[in-house]
Amino acid sequence: MFKLSFRATLVLAAACCVAAAPAVIAQVPTVAPEVDEKEMVGNARIVDTDILEVNGQRFQLFGIDAMEQEQSCFLNGKPWSCGAVAYREMEKILFDERGPVTCTPRQDPNPQRRGMPWGTCAINGKDIAELMVRRGMAIAVRDQTMDYVAAEKAADTAGVGVWQGPFIPPWEYRQRLR
Repeated sequence: MFKLSFRATLVLAAACCVAAAPAVIAQVPTVAPEVDEKEMVGNARIVDTDILEVNGQRFQLFGIDAMEQEQSCFLNGKPWSCGAVAYREMEKILFDERGPVTCTPRQDPNPQRRGMPWGTCAINGKDIAELMVRRGMAIAVRDQTMDYVAAEKAADTAGVGVWQGPFIPPWEYRQRLR
């Protein structure tokens, strides 16, 4: 059984009504495709290294914590701007994939973080949080989900991004700024 997109269903239904041809009307699916009304689809704006805005709704990427924009890490004993690179990696993901971003709201199991608008966001079917973790620009948040632990281990093994040298996890970096 094939499914039409919601928009295609509306266009087809409108065409059928205008034409008023019983043979065409019989071909209109009787069940509308399932659509998650909370799901947001559109062009994304980068708010921070792990926060996107889609259609005016902000989403903190569920399951990861990316390096803060001002954060530095170390490579061969010298600091490098890992936070600025993380922001640039987010830009590259959105630019390279060139498509609408789909964000689905998620509920955080930790009551202390429930005030934040969490979401799983994808572009062209690719999970943006996973891409950030695989590039070594974000860390898996294990008490939120285990979905990104394998990607983190792969980044660590490959020595990419922050895994090239010593770094402070972003949550500790923020804590030290307080």
